[in-house]
Amino acid sequence: MSKNISEVIMERRSIKQVDETPIERAVINDILEKSAFAPFHSKIEPWHVAVLSTEAEKRRFVEAIVNSMERMQGEPLTHERREQIRAGNERKIVAPPYTLIVTTDIIGSGKKDFEAIAATSALIQNIQLLAWEVGLGVLWRTNNFIFDPDVVTELGLDGQQIVGCLQITRVNEIPDAKPRRAMNEWVKNLGE
Repeated sequence: MSKNISEVIMERRSIKQVDETPIERAVINDILEKSAFAPFHSKIEPWHVAVLSTEAEKRRFVEAIVNSMERMQGEPLTHERREQIRAGNERKIVAPPYTLIVTTDIIGSGKKDFEAIAATSALIQNIQLLAWEVGLGVLWRTNNFIFDPDVVTELGLDGQQIVGCLQITRVNEIPDAKPRRAMNEWVKNLGE
């Protein structure tokens, strides 16, 4: 029996534990195709997804992150620090069967750019829920490198803003849910 949307929303977790077991590309494509039914405000969907499945693609992304960290530091990294950053990102990006770089078009208009980021975030949530439904876990990362315009240039994604880096893996262990605030702490009537 399949789960209803409420169950999938409440059961979904961010999965940090990577399982390197391959995942068929057709499964990823199906998730992406269905995810595109996210709402958007413009005439055309503002999102783009770069699918990294090969070691070479993933290592290229890791190198762009290492270079970004060096730029953010404002001075050259030591060899030891570069290797430390590289190793940490390889565990997060190279090890999972798939890493997705999800971007949105940025045109320089505050309202339209905000709407594009919101729509792309809805796409990402759809990806997470659809992946969970088929037994896959997603970890949505928004590290500082997503704000570095040179990263998008290095990756050939000019004119776009990275909204998230998604690691997709099989779910072997389901973490406990994070505690949620009571609804009365974040919902109010405007007249109150």
